[in-house]
Amino acid sequence: MPEKAVIIKSIIKLEEYVENEDKFKYLFEVQLTPPNLKNFRPRFNFDKGGTLLVGDLVLNLEEEQFLESHPFPEWVVQLISKEKSIGKAYLVVPDLPNRFISKLNKMNYGKRISKIDETIKNLTDDELIAFEYQIGVSIKVNANVPHTFIAKIAPEKNEKPPYLQVYEPNLKIFNEVLKFKTPYYKLPFKIKI
Repeated sequence: MPEKAVIIKSIIKLEEYVENEDKFKYLFEVQLTPPNLKNFRPRFNFDKGGTLLVGDLVLNLEEEQFLESHPFPEWVVQLISKEKSIGKAYLVVPDLPNRFISKLNKMNYGKRISKIDETIKNLTDDELIAFEYQIGVSIKVNANVPHTFIAKIAPEKNEKPPYLQVYEPNLKIFNEVLKFKTPYYKLPFKIKI
C-alpha cells in the first residue's frame, strides 16, 4: 500500500513574508528591491563556479519525500506560462533555527551533510513551512538550507504545472573540480500541499 503524504500546514504568502521578513530570511529570501538601489548592482560573485546556470523547471511534482541542499544560494523565480490555467508552486523548507543554519555554515562539507541528514530524519510535519509563489516572485534559497519545490495542480480545473526558472552556479564545475554531489535527504514521510 502506498505511503500517504502529509499535508504541510504552515503556508506563508507574500504578504506574511513581507510583514515578518526577519523571521524567514535566514532560510530563504523573497527578492525585493534592495534599499538605496539607484540602478544596478550584482548580488553575488561566483568566481570559482562560473556564471550562473539557468535551468527551466516545469513543476509537476505534487508529492515529495526528499529535500536537497547546496553550499551556495540558488534563485528560483516563477514566470508566466502560455497555459491559461496553472497550478500553484511552493518552496518547502524545514523551519530550522537560525543558530542551526549558522553552525552549518562553519562546518566542513561532510559534517554539514551528516548534520542535516540527522536533523531531517527526525523532522515532524509540523516543522515544515511552504512559501506560496506568485508569478514574478523570485526566491533566494540560502546556502545549506534543505529544500524542495512542489506544486498543487487541480486537474478538474484543467490546471497545468507552473513554470519556474532556476539560477545557480554551474554544478558541473563543482562536480568535476570539488567532487561535490548534490546531497538528498529523505524525510520520514511524503509531503504535499
